[in-house]
Amino acid sequence: MNNITSLPPPDQCEITFVGEGAANVVFKVLITTPPSTHDDEVYHKFKDHLLRVPKANTTAYSYHDLQSHWESAIVPRFPPSNLVHQQLLHWTSPHDVISRLNSALASIDDTRRPDFRGSRIAHVTIGMLVADMNQTHLTDTVFEFKPKWLAQSPSAPPTATRCRTCARVAQKQQHKNKSPPPRPSPCPLTLLSHNTTSSPPPSNALLTRLAGDAAPLTPSAARRLAHWLQTNTLLPRLRDLQVEFDPVGPLSVDKDGEGMERLQLAMTLRDCSCYVRIPADGGGEGDGVEARLGDLDRKNGEGKLGYWRETERGLVEGGFTRGRGWGVCWGVKGGWLMDS
Repeated sequence: MNNITSLPPPDQCEITFVGEGAANVVFKVLITTPPSTHDDEVYHKFKDHLLRVPKANTTAYSYHDLQSHWESAIVPRFPPSNLVHQQLLHWTSPHDVISRLNSALASIDDTRRPDFRGSRIAHVTIGMLVADMNQTHLTDTVFEFKPKWLAQSPSAPPTATRCRTCARVAQKQQHKNKSPPPRPSPCPLTLLSHNTTSSPPPSNALLTRLAGDAAPLTPSAARRLAHWLQTNTLLPRLRDLQVEFDPVGPLSVDKDGEGMERLQLAMTLRDCSCYVRIPADGGGEGDGVEARLGDLDRKNGEGKLGYWRETERGLVEGGFTRGRGWGVCWGVKGGWLMDS
């Protein structure tokens, strides 16, 4: 485990809020002064990394548990280049660290999501350093997307005409009485349908939807991203692991058996994020496209199984797997989902 005494003094570093979820907050700690012999180690710990810390009053797993699961269940199953690296960080002056992070959080309270406002950092001595996948240079194109369910749910009926992810989107949109978003995310199966050099190249519309709100893709970035979709091994590997660890689906899993542990891992792999960075100065078609999986926290199967089962039943019994309501795809044919 890495150790630091405390954060650098306020006149030597800037603490910037990056993002948050229900259980964690992420900051960028930017050292603004050249490293000296005394603080050189601290400088290099935060260089190219983000600081992730837990929120107070949550029931999430401890960072020790999360890191142990990541190292034992995730790391052995992917090449290092496929993963956002993470490591624990221990500080010996927790009061100083937590108070400064909470001050940074309080300063932007008005801009936070309404249900997150007022929440603060837990008083802990452990944080997590996570590799920073933001821009290295201002001309880099960076974005993230959730691969979601890269294979059909084992719970879906044989007559299903919509994949699990798109069925869930249709269900949510109908419950909210909303029309389709102007630029929906691509269907996960569509991304895999381009994963051969002999398949038709992905359309510019699909690439734009995948990049989302990132800066507009330059012709070079779009060409290299298209080549990555046709040649990458990351998404097929993620799909294969999802299938391997959940062959029966939440409705049929034995909650007291080994299948429960495997389902937890499958659900982690279905809820991760893929972070993509495309430097502007890349070379050939696929050169310079860096794609890594993050947000691979261990799922609490005991606490989540009821929700997982309720969701699957709602999709099947509500007819959303067979096309009811609006969706971002229109059906599954020959094992591949056809994107709209």
